[in-house]
Amino acid sequence: MNIIVGATGQVGSNLLKELKKDGFPVRAVVRNPDKVADKSIEAKAADLFDVKQLIASFQGGSAVFVLTPEDPTSNDILGETERIVENYRKAIQATGIKKVVALSCVGAHVEGSTGNILMSRILEQGLADLDADKVFIRPSYYFSNWLAYWQTMEQHGVLPTFFPGKLKIEMHSPIDLAGFIAKVMARESFGGNAVYELIGQRPYSSEDVAEAFSTLFNKTVTAQSIPREKWQENLLSVGFTENTAANLADMTQAVIDGRTALERPDDAVKLPTSLAQYLRDPNLVR
Repeated sequence: MNIIVGATGQVGSNLLKELKKDGFPVRAVVRNPDKVADKSIEAKAADLFDVKQLIASFQGGSAVFVLTPEDPTSNDILGETERIVENYRKAIQATGIKKVVALSCVGAHVEGSTGNILMSRILEQGLADLDADKVFIRPSYYFSNWLAYWQTMEQHGVLPTFFPGKLKIEMHSPIDLAGFIAKVMARESFGGNAVYELIGQRPYSSEDVAEAFSTLFNKTVTAQSIPREKWQENLLSVGFTENTAANLADMTQAVIDGRTALERPDDAVKLPTSLAQYLRDPNLVR
């Protein structure tokens, strides 16, 4: 049985689909099972802060997929991550699961003030000494992060961005990511421990993203960089707390400063879908 935590998210939901399509047994672990779209999939309710619920939802599993959920309303996002990771440890140990796939991110190997990336570092370090085969998946920036600005771009022709307009960073499709994770989980054996860093077909800048949306909308879309001193104000206005806004700002600055580069660039896995292809997907949820 493949246990999927966060099965209603963009990666988790597509991971469920991929595994089920290939005939592998799956169980969704979510806060609210009613939100699992495919009612034929077994779903268990679990609050990640409740270790007893987590243990019950992991029972009978042979492999588990875990992640660090981001809650913009948190007042201690890193402390909460530590609690969740410790609960993962206890649940994995209590149920005897021997295959663990953890969704980390590029830059998790870096020490220092990297904001949200530290959540992935906490995850990797917290699970490192488990008596189980472990695979850490470190994806780059998701194409889907830009979808939050869809209406702004379509209506006003502006793409707000915290990045300098010409700064190119690695980006990829989260659907490709889910497909890669499904292939990893489907293996009979992980053969020990592994780290995979994932990138897309090529790096993109905010200006490149604006150009892709210009083509999609058949109108001019311009990237508009938000000054560093305005980041916190901007994030607070859309529901982030002081704590989560500060961590997101730290992560963004780390990316801009080049402190979150791939640990092993020569071994990076290149995912197939381009940004233009991703945006033309008729099933795209925006």
